Amino acid sequence: MISPRNVKVVSLQLNNGFSGRAMLLSKSDNVFSKADWLDCLSRPQSLFEETEKILKTQGRNCVAVKKLTIDSKQIKVVIKRHRSGKGLRNFFRSLQPGKAIRNFKTAVKLISREIPTAMPLAAIHRKENFLTKESIYITEYFENSCSLYDFANEKTNFKSRRQICRQVATLLASLCKNGLWHRDAKASNFLVCKDNENQCRVVLVDMDGIKRNIFRKERNQLRCLWQLAASVMNVHGVNRTDYLRVFTAYCDLTGIGHPQQKQLFYKLAKKAKAKFMQKAAANNAASFKNILIIKPSSLGDIVLTLPALSALRRNFPDAKISWLVRPEFEPLIKNHPHLTNTIIFDRKLLGKWWCNWKSFSCLVSLIRQLRSSRFDAVFDFQGLFRTVLFGWLSGCKRRFGMAAAREFGHIFYTHKIAQNKDCINLVDYYLKIVKAAGCKNIDVEFVLPQNQQDVDSANKLLTENGISNNNYAVLVPGSAHADKCWPVERFAVIAEKISSQFNMPIIATGTKSERAVVEKIKSVCGVSIINLAGLTGIGELTAILKKTKIVISNDTGPGHIAAALNVPLVLIFGRSNPARVAPYGRANCVAAIEPNGRGFKPDSTKAKHDIKFVTIDEVYRKICEQIENKPSQL
Repeated sequence: MISPRNVKVVSLQLNNGFSGRAMLLSKSDNVFSKADWLDCLSRPQSLFEETEKILKTQGRNCVAVKKLTIDSKQIKVVIKRHRSGKGLRNFFRSLQPGKAIRNFKTAVKLISREIPTAMPLAAIHRKENFLTKESIYITEYFENSCSLYDFANEKTNFKSRRQICRQVATLLASLCKNGLWHRDAKASNFLVCKDNENQCRVVLVDMDGIKRNIFRKERNQLRCLWQLAASVMNVHGVNRTDYLRVFTAYCDLTGIGHPQQKQLFYKLAKKAKAKFMQKAAANNAASFKNILIIKPSSLGDIVLTLPALSALRRNFPDAKISWLVRPEFEPLIKNHPHLTNTIIFDRKLLGKWWCNWKSFSCLVSLIRQLRSSRFDAVFDFQGLFRTVLFGWLSGCKRRFGMAAAREFGHIFYTHKIAQNKDCINLVDYYLKIVKAAGCKNIDVEFVLPQNQQDVDSANKLLTENGISNNNYAVLVPGSAHADKCWPVERFAVIAEKISSQFNMPIIATGTKSERAVVEKIKSVCGVSIINLAGLTGIGELTAILKKTKIVISNDTGPGHIAAALNVPLVLIFGRSNPARVAPYGRANCVAAIEPNGRGFKPDSTKAKHDIKFVTIDEVYRKICEQIENKPSQL
């Protein structure tokens, strides 16, 4: 064991762009000079050549065991390489010294305070333009050792177990007394070392989790206990006596009185169990082989669910994924590359089950199909009683859904996920739900399937109406809800402005029932408008929207398809909350009154949010902005 007085650190400045620190004394009392370290670390990338064992790899990061030659002496070390990742969070982290340097400083601090820690030997990092790009940490290697988790799985005698429990409690208490705490105190971050006489010693090997407890918060001081307990809860050899032994010793060393200990023990036990169950759910997610998504309607809502589908496919690449959907919306997802198959939910037919034998027979057939599929997980993104009921009738034991599902639907879920201010947008909320099932890669990705037949049909339709290029604008003036429709007279004015300013032909789309709305716009408009309402299927509509220069739409399905295609778009909102369903990451596409100040509610009852208060000038200004700053199409 090295005395804290013998710890000597020297700064290093290498010629290869790296700089850092090194220890002049190793665990075997080999004395190394600064020149020895400069020579040894002259080629940092060679440190990962001819390694004995790779302990861990994650992306471009690596942990390996190697015999390192320093001043003609060979010592066995553990080498950890960390490279900065992408993203805003990693950018701010790269402004700090490299992780290796921070870990080195932490280890030296712990050793100086006589806390059992793996001896740091060297740490170097490379910076470019003040940003840390890479860091390498070298620490001592213990020959006869194993992690605390592996030790707990071994059959050991009573004396050794009691000794280890006492050492773990002493180590954690020492951190507490020195104003520190372990943020990630799982058993794999502690090492149990055995000497020649088979005596055990516990040391810290992970420095990332050591943090300062500036305000000496009790929750931080106790968190390490329930985290450690949660990490070994699946080890059959660890019993209640072991937990109690560590807890009692820790309380005695930190001055927690006996009257408080019993109540505190049960409180920490509940937290440990909750943590263990959460981890177990995440691990069980890896076994999902058959997944059902329930989102029957509507067209725009289905589009907003597509990133959740893609996230499920990325995280469960071998799983069978089915989607319960209404027949009129099936074409949107039928040939989706991330979907295995669709299950049709004919609401109009099944709604007559109580008075029509055919409907009743179809309902029974649907329930049988759901039960025979034996789904591992059901994700209900609709949140209505009928959809929740289908999930429950499927017999699946893991049903994920919204904590605030309507019509008391939430009582049928096994996993209820609440919506908060960080996931007001439904895209984020749906991704939060799949994350609760164990999905880790939840990047937002909109994938809209399209076949060549639909593209050819759309091109033919455009050609027949005198449009031979992609220089046209699309209006979507209809909606299933009248109070979501911007006045037709204003659509007519917008069509005139676009035609005169940008010399574009105007196309209007919609359902067959909305042809009359388009005809009304044509009757009051001074320019020609091509009425394609009711003449396109979903596939043809998608092909037309993908090539357009600009889409002006109410809050309705085609508008959300345009948003998913990332084409220039102005989406006009009335009572519906823009923050929930606005084009993801494209706030500049929204024309609404107070688009970001309506909270969580889907719809507003305030008169000032009426769609008629959205002016022509505001919509036209956003049209000009979108055309001039056209986003890249997918």
